[in-house]
Amino acid sequence: MLVKYLLLPLGFALIRLLAFTYRFRDGTPRPGADGKPYLLAIWHQNLFGGILAQTGRRHTVIVSRSRDGDPVAYLCSRLGHAVVRGSSRKRGIDKGGKEAKDEMIDFLKAGLPGAVTVDGPSGPAHVVKPGIIEMARQSGAPIVPYFPMPARYWRFKSWDAFRLPKPFSRIDIHYGAPVHVPADTRFEDFALHQAAIADSLKQMELLVCAPAVATRPGPALGAG
Repeated sequence: MLVKYLLLPLGFALIRLLAFTYRFRDGTPRPGADGKPYLLAIWHQNLFGGILAQTGRRHTVIVSRSRDGDPVAYLCSRLGHAVVRGSSRKRGIDKGGKEAKDEMIDFLKAGLPGAVTVDGPSGPAHVVKPGIIEMARQSGAPIVPYFPMPARYWRFKSWDAFRLPKPFSRIDIHYGAPVHVPADTRFEDFALHQAAIADSLKQMELLVCAPAVATRPGPALGAG
């Protein structure tokens, strides 16, 4: 009860204050100009800046049902996004992944764009899971690789090397070429689309952000 009614609202207020100091800059055109839905594909390590960069643009987001997912779900909901809870099965235990995927597909068919951390909620880092391919296949929505990169950030010693933008940082927003998944795509061909998404995300970091990261690396912090 304390977390729900005190800590989460307090945390949200602090995040909003921090977000007020950020400067967001689009490095490439935003998707959705044609009014059609799409699916943003983002690495988990860039989740914080990625959520705040979409403030004012409503998306459907999938968040784990775990306790660790509660703050993210709360933040996304307060920012106006539609939140569905669930994640992939773990050690044979159902985590609500199918229900979340079906809800996402329904929202996409209704015209609301979505966003997915393609290597979340717990890795392996920078490995695209097949769920987003199935969502795109069934909904017809293109997958848009999404890469927000802060000029200055703290890097956590977590499985994903999570990035927390420092106050007053500029966050550059980049989008890759859409990845279209035909409705008749077979599961054994999903890997081709997964590789295309991963390659796009890695190329954006390599070509756009690697020089800045190499010269001004963020200090590593303890896992949180």
